[in-house]
Amino acid sequence: MKKIKNYIAFIIIIISIYLLFTIKLPYYIEGPGDLININDRYKIEDEYKSKGSINMTFVSEYDATIPLYLYAKINKDYDILKKDVVLPGNESQKDSDFRGKIMLKEANDTAIIKAYEKAGKEYNILSQKIVVTYIGENANTDLKIGDEIISVDGIKITSREELKKIITSHNIGDRLNIEVKNNNKNYNKYGIVDKEKKVGFMFSYDRVIETKPKIEIKYKKDEFGPSGGLMTTLVIYNKLTEEDITHGKVISGTGTIEEDGSIGEIDGVKYKLRGAVKRKADIFFVPVGNYKEAKKLKDKYNYKIKLVKVKTFDDALKYLKKEV
Repeated sequence: MKKIKNYIAFIIIIISIYLLFTIKLPYYIEGPGDLININDRYKIEDEYKSKGSINMTFVSEYDATIPLYLYAKINKDYDILKKDVVLPGNESQKDSDFRGKIMLKEANDTAIIKAYEKAGKEYNILSQKIVVTYIGENANTDLKIGDEIISVDGIKITSREELKKIITSHNIGDRLNIEVKNNNKNYNKYGIVDKEKKVGFMFSYDRVIETKPKIEIKYKKDEFGPSGGLMTTLVIYNKLTEEDITHGKVISGTGTIEEDGSIGEIDGVKYKLRGAVKRKADIFFVPVGNYKEAKKLKDKYNYKIKLVKVKTFDDALKYLKKEV
């Protein structure tokens, strides 16, 4: 009988330990990230080689288990976020993953355009789709994430500017008739213009671009988002031009790349900077909007890394050509 009791107790302990480490709480844990050398993510015909490296930075994110939650509670390097804050109540993890992937593709496409333009190389946009990537919780519409916008009120839409012009030309409360495509089927949907002269959704471009020289891009399945746009533009430009802008240095940074070449701010800059410092990067490019937070962290811990504030792609390029 004693052996049986001991055996049952052992089984209970094993099950308890298993549950302790596998039950997921309604939280995400965010912490310091690392560097991703993206030189090998992009292959260009007859590309120029680099002595240094150009690196994206990222935030480490985990589903919270009880041990991770308790560890994050006592470790100031980590933050605990409620899942319903990270994921709006009207969307799923699948929706979020789709948005991250399409935003990564848009960032890559924009990076190609800006880098090829700056390097004086040829590119041609063969097609451009407008794909819904986010819908506000209070939006009055039956649009879904993944819908491709075809037309609004019978007017074909091919650009962000055209879509904005049509929406703002309507009065608050007007109903827009929106034709979309999803899974190769067309649907008629609607959107009500709100008090901000919007319909409560966001979208990204999904382009097909032809380039000379040809470029191939390869990312892992778990990599997504637009925050590597600046670094992507730099690495593509560096492969297209004879001068090696890295000069043998470990270049890191973050920031989105916009169509006009401006650099957009991002989330989690403190984690990204820590990751760059951990990997002994020489330079960390940071968007203007994130500079104050990054500078405060650098000064607090006396990081030796060069923190460079950039407003545009040209700012980063000018720094690398003159200062490195």
